[in-house]
Amino acid sequence: MFTRHRTKTTLECERARLFVASERGTAMIGVIGITLAVLLVGASMLALGHSEGEVVEYEVDDERAFWIAEGGLERMRGHLAALELDDPTADPEGLTFAEQPLGGGRYTVAVTDDVSGGSWLDAYEVVSTGEIDGVARQVKVTMVAETFSIYQWFIESGGGGYSWFRSGERFEGPVHVNGSIKIDGDPWFGGLVRAAGGLTIKEGSNPTFVNGYQLGVEPVSLPTRQYVFDTLRAAALQPGGIVLPEIGNGAHYEVVLGEPTLGELTYQGYDRNGDPVGLGGIVTISTTNGAMWSEEDVWIRGTLDGQLTVGVDGSVHIRGDIVYAASTPGSGPDPGCDDMLGLVAAGHPKGDIIIDYTTPNQNDCEVHAVMMALQKTIEAEDYMHHALRGDFTLYGGMLADYAIHLSQYVDGIPISGYVRDYHYDPRVVLLPPPFFPFAGSFTIVTWEEVVPVVIS
Repeated sequence: MFTRHRTKTTLECERARLFVASERGTAMIGVIGITLAVLLVGASMLALGHSEGEVVEYEVDDERAFWIAEGGLERMRGHLAALELDDPTADPEGLTFAEQPLGGGRYTVAVTDDVSGGSWLDAYEVVSTGEIDGVARQVKVTMVAETFSIYQWFIESGGGGYSWFRSGERFEGPVHVNGSIKIDGDPWFGGLVRAAGGLTIKEGSNPTFVNGYQLGVEPVSLPTRQYVFDTLRAAALQPGGIVLPEIGNGAHYEVVLGEPTLGELTYQGYDRNGDPVGLGGIVTISTTNGAMWSEEDVWIRGTLDGQLTVGVDGSVHIRGDIVYAASTPGSGPDPGCDDMLGLVAAGHPKGDIIIDYTTPNQNDCEVHAVMMALQKTIEAEDYMHHALRGDFTLYGGMLADYAIHLSQYVDGIPISGYVRDYHYDPRVVLLPPPFFPFAGSFTIVTWEEVVPVVIS
């Protein structure tokens, strides 16, 4: 009995041992399974993290490559501006800055095409490629030379007390003074206002700056007389230009736009006594290159059908209204108008633009033009005397070395001269007056990204 009992106990123990071993094996398999699962999840997360890191790194490099390409554009923009000032006749087509380091990467920028289309205004297609860590972005733009005609109002000199802006005046375009902005009343500025000096606002004034103002900017210099000679006068001396015969001894020329018919002009010289000199002439504007030059003062009025810049080694006198053929009186250029006039007084010591006190000008005066007085002022003749002459309506711009005087004010109210009615002509960005002086920069008028990147 004893032996049989012991055998049974042994069997039960063996079964228990096997059961425990089985349970341990099952548990071990579970642990191994869980461990493998954790390892797989960890590996997946590591791979996913690495992949996401690569995505983030690529996105950062992609953004950096874009801004490196933009940096290349700015390099070329500055170079073209310097080249235009140093040598206006230079041809930069094909000019390339290759593999230039910037921001940890490199850019290659090139002038790929001259897109001036036969115009006197320089315009170029520029392509810039930025690259960093194998990631590349590419942009293509059109850069156009910017002329001084972009300004609606510009005074080079510090000007003392001559840069006051008053109630009723509206400036839709850019304004720049190398002195301070001085406010007396409620003028309205739609474009950016820039001043090398500060800002003075009389008590009670409430100016409106739609696009803000910048103070303490770098002064901007008007072109030199020699530069105008080397560009505008040189263009007038070329085939297709107009050079009025030199008279001398205090003479002047009278130029009438739109006579004998639209699209033409007449000119006649007069000596200092007012007697005619020479035979005069008739010019069909469309047959010219748009440049006209006179060594004598020019008296001008009429209706312009075409594009013309009149440069004078002396002063320009406005004898009556000067308007575009494709315009509405009092409302400026009509849609689609392609008429454009520049007046440049480059004389020394006298280089003024004067709205003469003529019979027509005593009852309003309307001028469609961009006017530049290199030596001194733009002013209404005898503006401090006589009764008010009505409105001076401008569609274009006025740029002067020293000051712009059109009215005499008392307590902010005009008492003589003109009530000023100024309007900007935004066409001047792409349709400036022919051979109007370069302003020292290129503006980007079209922009696109090239996808995929083209490697030349």
